[in-house]
Amino acid sequence: MKLKYFLILLTVTISCKTEKKELIKFDSTTLIERDISLTEIADDISYIPLDNSTPIGPIYDNIKFLNNSIYLSAQNTGVLEFNMQGQFIRKIGKFGRGPGEYTHCYSFTIDDKSGTVYVRDGGGIMKAFSKSGVYLRSFSLQEYGDMIDEIEFFNSNLFTSYSIQYENANYEWIIFDTLGRVLDKKERTTPKFVSNALGGGGIYRFDNTLTYWNNYTDTAFLIFPDLKQKPSFIISSGEQRLPKSKITVETMSDYMWFQQIFETNHFIFIRYFFPLKKYPFVLIDKHINKSYLINLNSDDGGSTLIGGILNDLDGGTRFLPQSYFTKNSREFVVGLIYPYQIQAHVKSAEFKNATAKYSEMKENLIKLAGSLKETDNPILMIVRLKK
Repeated sequence: MKLKYFLILLTVTISCKTEKKELIKFDSTTLIERDISLTEIADDISYIPLDNSTPIGPIYDNIKFLNNSIYLSAQNTGVLEFNMQGQFIRKIGKFGRGPGEYTHCYSFTIDDKSGTVYVRDGGGIMKAFSKSGVYLRSFSLQEYGDMIDEIEFFNSNLFTSYSIQYENANYEWIIFDTLGRVLDKKERTTPKFVSNALGGGGIYRFDNTLTYWNNYTDTAFLIFPDLKQKPSFIISSGEQRLPKSKITVETMSDYMWFQQIFETNHFIFIRYFFPLKKYPFVLIDKHINKSYLINLNSDDGGSTLIGGILNDLDGGTRFLPQSYFTKNSREFVVGLIYPYQIQAHVKSAEFKNATAKYSEMKENLIKLAGSLKETDNPILMIVRLKK
């Protein structure tokens, strides 16, 4: 799974009104380990087992929700669509080197209105598929630099951010129309340098705006529908910052490796690696400027993370947020869990002794565990945030 590097500096100053967001400042030196439970932030939890008719490989972080569909990209499987009950709908394109096929599918995005799915393939090639999964067209963005970092559909166009640590990286971002024509672009402001650290930054959408950040710059920016932008994050300096130069395998653990960030009305959710083999998860309450640091575990070098927010809603496994969506004016965060994890937890003394706020939910979880096979596809945990 792709790792990204980012300096997460987490003393937060932010307005309670997201439409008037003030500058966020981060300072990692102030973080202390502090737990939090789901009942403090959420009022409901449910589970969506993904249909077993199509075996799914490891799922990347970019799980997306549109109307009544769930879209995800899986290693060696491709981009898949399910309904909200977890039933398999279709595969969007397929792996291969022919027309309508892709060799990479880590980064994809969806047109909210038409349902068209855009997949970033290798070599700076963008491929478009209809809502029904039919291949439509492809276009090359290679002349603008082949190190596209992330893509996101925004304001009816394609926003692409670039990894700036390569010699041919001339832009921080470019906005293309759906045929690949340039509408706007931002030339890099950082002097050119070369680093062998993979990944450059990320993008997330929230509240009709888009935030993009890059590991090697001091500021992340908020972009509005009219393409005006303003600073959103200030990243403090320190020895933990990735240097603008090549690093060795031996020194990799000296720097923070950012994996994901996204935002809701009330919270910011962050995951990163620092140093190597430590996997911190941070939840920031924007309203009271309070951070919760939880160190995760992993048995496989970080591909599968274990831990997260204490689940006292139904006594189930700890919850690690990985995605966000809204429905009927309510906010939901989404996690991913494997059948063997649910089954092992339900058999544990920890679960038997756990006090759950909703005892009927605890019983339902026991029934779910009994209906699963270890080899079944993953399960989505859907947590509804409090209003």
